[in-house]
Amino acid sequence: MAGLVLCVGVALIAYVFLSRPQLADLPPARPGTALDTRDDAAAELLNDLTAALDGGSPAALAALAAPGDPAAARELAQMKANVRRLGITGLSMRYVDDDTSHRPAVAQGLARRAWVGDVQLRWRVAGFDRSSSEMEVTMTFLQTRDGAAFVSARLDYGDPAPLWLLSKLAVEQSRTSLVMSAKRPGVVGYSRLANQAVRDVRKVLPRWPGPLVVEVPSSQGELERLLGAEPDTYAAIAAVTTPVDGSNTGDSPVHIMVNPPVFGPLGEKGAQIVMSHEAAHVATHAATSSMPTWLLEGFADYVALAYVDLPVEVTASQILAQVRSDGVPDHLPNQDDFKADSKDLGASYEAAWLACRLLGETYGRERLLRFYEQADRDGNTEAAFRQVLGTSESVFTDQWRDYLRRLAR
Repeated sequence: MAGLVLCVGVALIAYVFLSRPQLADLPPARPGTALDTRDDAAAELLNDLTAALDGGSPAALAALAAPGDPAAARELAQMKANVRRLGITGLSMRYVDDDTSHRPAVAQGLARRAWVGDVQLRWRVAGFDRSSSEMEVTMTFLQTRDGAAFVSARLDYGDPAPLWLLSKLAVEQSRTSLVMSAKRPGVVGYSRLANQAVRDVRKVLPRWPGPLVVEVPSSQGELERLLGAEPDTYAAIAAVTTPVDGSNTGDSPVHIMVNPPVFGPLGEKGAQIVMSHEAAHVATHAATSSMPTWLLEGFADYVALAYVDLPVEVTASQILAQVRSDGVPDHLPNQDDFKADSKDLGASYEAAWLACRLLGETYGRERLLRFYEQADRDGNTEAAFRQVLGTSESVFTDQWRDYLRRLAR
């Protein structure tokens, strides 16, 4: 995956049940109305919610919240603010079905009136996303005497959800980037990094028009909620570039997702390298590519480091130390070497970067770009080595191993 989650304990469960207000337990809906099923009621509610988010009045929006639940009303108000700040357009919410696999996390007295439903969500960030994202999310509803009311879209039942649905966002945008952050402090800094990342990528790939969208969740746990990942999957990953809705069709918008506890301590120069690396992934559509991982990751670092004034002893310190202690690797880094839990993950990134650096030094940047493009089309490097570079992967691997030896002296 391109890029340089906490079990819910008893205390958290208690918090969910005890901190939410006790809502009025209403009598069953009157029979014979148009909304005599929960599905119909939820579908009608979502129609009203979409209209209210798209331009309805605050009062109309608040009326959709569960009666007596100020948390639900606040969540809807924040959702509307996010839609406005991000310029979300083409918004639709379609009720799919009851999700009977999950018990609604609501006050005990409301359990028989509340339910969890699956909702098909569709949206686009105007001016930045060239296509719409589609995602099935879970929402919690409450049956009322006249239909259904909104409880929450943030309760975690283990399913992914977009950041704008989960948190109150601070948004910073320019002509070349948009940053949405669950925390206001630092959003300007992230925007500065994103804008510079676009400039860095254009130095190597001048035809890339941009723009860049960066999402900064509040925590690693929230990042893993966005991605539908298992806890601690991204514990060693600073950022990841991925389709927003998790699809692999190549048609969905691709955003950079930041992991704050790993990204934050990197320092200004390290943070810029990571952001520019991820921007290179966006520019080259790497999130849906099947090319060898060493080329995909190595090329992104080639772009990010192309104009960075740091010695190779710094930018490749881990792989050079590994060569000095254990000798040169016998193969180019493979997919297993880039697993998030790999103990030599940093060395693998550096080894891949040095492979692309060697290609650029030997054949020139233009041929390296053509090599990358053909490998992307083919999903492998066999023909690209032969047709673009006039060599083979075996011969190049030997050259790369010699290159590592020389640099490690």
